[in-house]
Amino acid sequence: MPENVTFWKRAILIAVMFVALFSSHTHPGLAEEAVTILKYDGTEKTVSSQLKSPRAIFTEAGVRVGQSDRIVEEETGRGKVLVLKRAQPIVVVRGESRQKFFTNKDTVGEALEELNIRFSKKRLYPAADTPVTANMEIHVLDRGDKLSSEEAPSEIPVKYIDDESIPYGQEKLVEQGEAGKVKVIKKSVVSTGNMPKEVEIAREVLADPKYSVIRRGVGMSVQTPEGRKKYTRIITAEASAYTIHCGSGTGLTSIGLVPARGIVAVDPRVIPYYTKMYIPGYGVAIAGDTGGAIRGNRVDLFMDSYDEAINWGRRDVQIYILED
Repeated sequence: MPENVTFWKRAILIAVMFVALFSSHTHPGLAEEAVTILKYDGTEKTVSSQLKSPRAIFTEAGVRVGQSDRIVEEETGRGKVLVLKRAQPIVVVRGESRQKFFTNKDTVGEALEELNIRFSKKRLYPAADTPVTANMEIHVLDRGDKLSSEEAPSEIPVKYIDDESIPYGQEKLVEQGEAGKVKVIKKSVVSTGNMPKEVEIAREVLADPKYSVIRRGVGMSVQTPEGRKKYTRIITAEASAYTIHCGSGTGLTSIGLVPARGIVAVDPRVIPYYTKMYIPGYGVAIAGDTGGAIRGNRVDLFMDSYDEAINWGRRDVQIYILED
């Protein structure tokens, strides 16, 4: 074989080896592409990535990882799983001092150890093995402080069922409930120079209560933005709209009121002045004006702007005459 051919073969082989070696050292953070399952914020997502760093894999997947968050790597039959443990806010109470911290630990004891807070398992509430939840209060008792507990009945909860067959304001008991049972946790705090002060710090449910079921009368009533209101009758009427620019220019309504939203022009023979009413789509109002064209079952609604009046146009409405 000619020497020049052998030379070029050797040169190509060396070049290939060099490229392979160079590539393997140029990107130390990359590996062969692998499938990874990400679990975070109640979501599960499968991704493919060449990155090695768990934090970098989450970032590449568009998931924000906070500085105090923790990533736990698990091996399952489905492959590698990365679980993002979000840092939770907790409040540590010692005596009358309250301090807020963030922790990514799983239990109360682990959180306190991470924060370098010394504690005795017998003088801690809740217990050291209690799972951490957002905004939980952890009470570390000082010398002289005491924990006590007592059982007490809980309030009977009530479930209301609206019933149009029952007059408004009346109620009918369908099923009598029962009180539950709770364990009331109290802490006696000793302050320098003061008498011990006892405060309730938690309630643990021992037995769930049973709901009372009450049918609540809503007959002859209507739900308004101001709550449910009783009405005496319903009038079907044609409703138009007007603004301050549509009147006589005196600046007052026909009975001397300052024009404002909620004032309705009526035929006082049909709806007397000062009558309170509710008009769906408009709101709670009062009969406080009239006009030459307002006759019979016709009303004119005051609007805040000309555009609002134009958009309302002219339409049929149900007018609920409210009880005083």
